[in-house]
Amino acid sequence: MTDEYIAEAQRLSIAQNKTLKFIYQTWWAWWLPRIAILVLMIVLYLNNLESAAALFGVFLFFSFAGEWFGRRNLAKARKKVRTKGTAATVSMSDQGVDIESANGNSHLKWSAMLQPVIYADGALIKFSRLAMIWLPDQALIDGSPADVRNPLAENVTDSPHINR
Repeated sequence: MTDEYIAEAQRLSIAQNKTLKFIYQTWWAWWLPRIAILVLMIVLYLNNLESAAALFGVFLFFSFAGEWFGRRNLAKARKKVRTKGTAATVSMSDQGVDIESANGNSHLKWSAMLQPVIYADGALIKFSRLAMIWLPDQALIDGSPADVRNPLAENVTDSPHINR
């Protein structure tokens, strides 16, 4: 697992959670309040309320600091991935999905999986709300992208989640 893979997998897993997607991946969630604070600061300053304008300046500073700390925490989480530098083998059969890695082997039956999310450049296989694995098309050693997507589409059907 490379740093690029871990960052992409983190981005895609965040995109699956509406709240996290809003916080980390929606630009206007950070910038619209900042613009409103800046406009309010100007209005307060022009009305000779410098102390209130300074207070909102502190709020504006904290909004930038909060965004920076959020990105820093995501980067720290990527550094703590225990499987960094190792390889994992994912294989699919009629029985389910098998994963072999340096940390162990696992098997998951198709009936236990949540609906996968299919992207143009790969598939995000969901084992639970928090456990997922990103299978980029470029990392395929044997087979084609259709060899990954077809078993997923045929065997994982009873989840309320919607493919994208």
